[in-house]
Order: sequence, then structure tokens, then C-alpha cells
Amino acid sequence: MISSNTERKLVAPKQIIVVNKNLNMPNGKLAAQVSHASLGALIECGKKTPTELHIDLEKDSAVEQWLTKRFTKVVLYVKNESQLIKVYNKAKEKGLPTVMITDAGFTVFDGKPTKTCVGIGPAFPKDFIGITDKLRVL
Repeated sequence: MISSNTERKLVAPKQIIVVNKNLNMPNGKLAAQVSHASLGALIECGKKTPTELHIDLEKDSAVEQWLTKRFTKVVLYVKNESQLIKVYNKAKEKGLPTVMITDAGFTVFDGKPTKTCVGIGPAFPKDFIGITDKLRVL
């Protein structure tokens, strides 16, 4: 029998951030990019138009539970940009709140805009199957 605590962990919503590990970002840059992805994905939950934002907590139970209980985040990695783009496309196709973070390159990456990470969710664990379930923790 599964304990109620284990059951909650299996169904509790989470946010997943996927990092392009190939970039070897300095720790501060990595932390900033992961933060951008987390906030960006949450904003995607409430976008009605590019300029109008409203998160309806009654309609989106994953967001409501995530905001009112625990802000669980899991940071995973892929080996390169093409894998990052695949994760992004799969999440978008599934209809999950998803954002691709592209750094402008002002402080790192020699002035070249660079895709650093993808933020997905909050969503329920079952929603990530086929998207991030085979990735490893950073």
C-alpha cells in the first residue's frame, strides 16, 4: 500500500526547468537563466494575449496547488541546443505552459543570443511523460 505522503508526491504539481548543459554556464548565469525559465513558464500559464496576463486559479488546479502548497521545481539537463529545442516543442505540442529562454549574450556567449533553458509548468507529473521523464537531474 502506498502511503498518503507518497501519493501526494506522485500527483503534486511541479515545474521542470531543462538546461543546455553544453554551454558550461558560470553558476551565477545558470541561476539567473533557471530563474527566468521558472518565472517565464508561470507567466505563460496566465497569458491571454501578449500584453494581458490573468491566471485563473479555479480553472487550473495544477497552478493553484503549486502556488498555494509547494513550489516544487526540478532542474534537468540536455546535452545540446537541438535536444533543448526538442523538449520545448514536445511540451508546447502537449499544451503545457512552456517558455524557451534565450540569453541576449551581453555578459556571456560573446554577444550571441543563446538558447539556455526551457521552463515547463507547473503541471502534474503525468503531463511530463514523454517529454522530460528520460532526462537526468542537473
